[in-house]
Formats: sequence, structure tokens, C-alpha cells
Amino acid sequence: MRVVVQPPLRVLHLCPDTRYLTELFTLYRDALDQAPFESTVVFLRGKPDAALAQYKGGRVQFLDLPRGALEGLRLPALWRLWRSCRGQRFDLVVAHRFKALTLALKLRRLGAARHVFGVVHEMGQFDGHRRRVIERARTAPLTLIGVSDAVVADLAARFPTFPAARLQALPNTVADHALLTRPEACAVLRLAPDRFWFGSIGRLVSVKGYDVLLRAFAPLANELPRVGLALVGAGHEEAALRALSRHLGITEQVAFCGWRADVRNLLAAFEVCVFPSREEGFGLAIAEAMVARRPVIASAVGGVPVLLGGEALQVPPDDAAALTVAMRQLHEDPARRAAMGAALRSRWQAQFSPPQFAARLQAMAREAIGAAA
Repeated sequence: MRVVVQPPLRVLHLCPDTRYLTELFTLYRDALDQAPFESTVVFLRGKPDAALAQYKGGRVQFLDLPRGALEGLRLPALWRLWRSCRGQRFDLVVAHRFKALTLALKLRRLGAARHVFGVVHEMGQFDGHRRRVIERARTAPLTLIGVSDAVVADLAARFPTFPAARLQALPNTVADHALLTRPEACAVLRLAPDRFWFGSIGRLVSVKGYDVLLRAFAPLANELPRVGLALVGAGHEEAALRALSRHLGITEQVAFCGWRADVRNLLAAFEVCVFPSREEGFGLAIAEAMVARRPVIASAVGGVPVLLGGEALQVPPDDAAALTVAMRQLHEDPARRAAMGAALRSRWQAQFSPPQFAARLQAMAREAIGAAA
């Protein structure tokens, strides 16, 4: 009997850059790089990175495009991408964020792709020109994947004529990771190991609510000299946040640690992780805290309630007083902190770990391109 070998289903992943969300991009690639799928990854911006280049068969490319190439019509970027693909035709293109999505749609119009997945990581992304791009593509073989039910609901409200079957939720995932010991993590972050550290991870921008966190922390700092607050991240609001900490008289108890690619390995430095976002599509940093068994306090916004379930303390956004109460509760109750950390780890394992993510993504890809299981 003659055995017919089916060619692999070829997937192209378009990733914006080599700095942010690289672990998540890898998990997307891993899920769609096992039979019957075969993945190629293209990073649009960022210089070649040896760690990111460790893909099977060298199927990873770094275009290192200048910022200007991704503005306007993006013709220079499209030309470089077209050349890098060497006329190949992909069954599926997975595009993260809007600029990559526009390039994926152009590749489809050029006949280089059958179907496009546009991964939407945040709420409220599509206004003006971006809204028109999606509306024009509603009849194309395009599926918008929201990283939470909240993101999908936002998309459905913005695009009422977009086919509901092609608005799908796929909760993000994070991989398990090793932690440094608390003394080691404190040393790396230059934090005093004898303090009780609240920690928060994210961009220093308004939507993350760090001004609220500083105001919530101030009463505790005044009452408890040995508590500290560490902010791990960078952003254009850093100067304003430093000024606010001076105004509140808490500078000696607030540490600005800067952006760190290895932050997930350093979470043991924090007794409690706090996420005061005004809006959150999913909450990757929250998921990393869950993996690390850290107790969590977070704003009940966007995809956060579904991510945390009933296993953490959730407060209204922009409510510094409620946040102070929650922080004080966990500071005073070590047994509750330990139980919460264990429960959050179990919730991640059961619902948000890579195996669950991979199975869901593979099923979505098969359905989109009409492949048999």
C-alpha cells in the first residue's frame, strides 16, 4: 500500500519586536510547530538574538526594520517581509498587534496566506484608521483572537457587523519558571532583604495605575517603616511617579527597579504582588505571579476577574482607599498569603498553563484552515 505523506500546514508568526512578549510568541510557535503544523517566525523589529534564534531548522528571521518602515502604508516593511518569505504560501499567519496584522492582511491579498489570526492583546485598540482597516477586512479570512473574554466583548461592541464566529477568545499563558531564592532575588533587584516588599510589574504608564498604588501605599509606609514597594518596569510616567513619591514622603520606601527581562525569576523578592491597572486585557504579569505562588491584589478590570477567579483580593480601579485596606490585610496575615499563593498556582495549572493553551490554539487553527484532526 502506498503511503501518502501530507505536507505540513505552514504557519507564519509575525512578531512586532524582540523585547516584549517574546515568551508568549514562543508559546504560540511551540503550539503550532508540531504535526501537522510547521512554524516560521519573523521578528519585524530588533536585532538578531541568539536565544530567540534557537528554533528548529533555523525557521526564525530578524528583519530589524527601522521604526519608520512600520508607519504609513508600510510598503518598505511589506517588501522586506515579502522577500524574506521567498514567495512561500502559508496556510495561516499569526500576527500580534496592529502593525503586524496590517502586514499579514497584505500578504493574504498578495496570495501568500490563506487565513490570518490577528491577536488582540489590549482593549480599546481600534479607533479611527485602525477601525476602518478591520471593517474593510470583515469579509476576508480573518479571525480576531482576544486574549480574554473581556477583549472579545470589546471587539464585538466595536465591530457589530464582524462575523461573531471569527471573534474568539484564547486566554494567554505563561510557562512555568524557576525562581531565585528571596535573598538572591533581592540582591539582583537591589532591595533590602529585611523589608516586607510589595511588588508590581508593568509599564510605567497611566493605564497601569501606579499613581493610585503610590497613594494607597503611603498610609502603610507611614505606619510601618519596614514595608517597601518595588516597581519593576519602565515608561514615560517614571519621572511623574518619582515626583509623586517625593510629594507623599515615601521615597525611601519605594524602589524603581527599571525594566527587566528576567523579572519572572525574581518574584520571590515580593511577599505580595499588586496590580492596580485601570484597564487590563488579560494580565500576563498577574499570571506570572500565579505561577510563582505569589499572593495577588489586583483591580477588577477587563480579563482579570476571570484570570484570578475567587483566589485573590480584587478591588475597584482608582480606589486607593480600598487598595490600602487589601494591602494591610495581606501584610498582617502570613497564613492567608501562603494559602492564596498555593491556590493561585493551582488555578494556573488547571486553566491557564501551556498544555491547555496549545490544545485550544491548535483546534482554532485546524478549524480556520479546514484541516482534519
